[in-house]
Amino acid sequence: MAEKKLSQAKQIILDMLWGMEWVEGADIFKAVQQTYYDRRIRELRESGWQIQTYGTKYRLVSLEKLAGNEREYPSAEQKRQVLERDKGTCQICGTRDEHIQFDHKVPQERLGKTEVANIQLLCRTCNVEKRGVCKRCTLETCDGCPYAYPELFGGRFVIMLDKPLTLKIREDARQKGLSESVLVAKFLKSHYGL
Repeated sequence: MAEKKLSQAKQIILDMLWGMEWVEGADIFKAVQQTYYDRRIRELRESGWQIQTYGTKYRLVSLEKLAGNEREYPSAEQKRQVLERDKGTCQICGTRDEHIQFDHKVPQERLGKTEVANIQLLCRTCNVEKRGVCKRCTLETCDGCPYAYPELFGGRFVIMLDKPLTLKIREDARQKGLSESVLVAKFLKSHYGL
């Protein structure tokens, strides 16, 4: 079977990564002019290209294209089970959304399986937020991530921080190999003696 021709956006991305050097996502966005350029990268990975992510940077790790692993979607029975288990509510914020989405707790890009235990319901807002956090994530595993396992946490607060403090928290979290949320939660637990 002949291989499908790449879309223009995917070809541009592959050309940019061909030198096997780190390329900033912002540069890829400028080149392809697609807000969801990360979906094109995901599709390239699924078709067999070995693309590594580190925060907002991407690089091709081999010029050899592997067989690929097409995205797997939940079956109707799996969706029914998840809807029943999660009671039709977003597992992060608890809202009901008529456009509720089925999310892989551990993303398929990180070898998460399409099975009921790894699928959760998220509203559109939380799913987009989780996707953004996952895109920047540099952790080795999703274990303990509040976006992958919100049931392990009591709730969340949304706080706005000034830029210097935000940058400091991000840098500390990166150096410690933690997500920003986990770092802040550890600090608050220590502060409150918990």
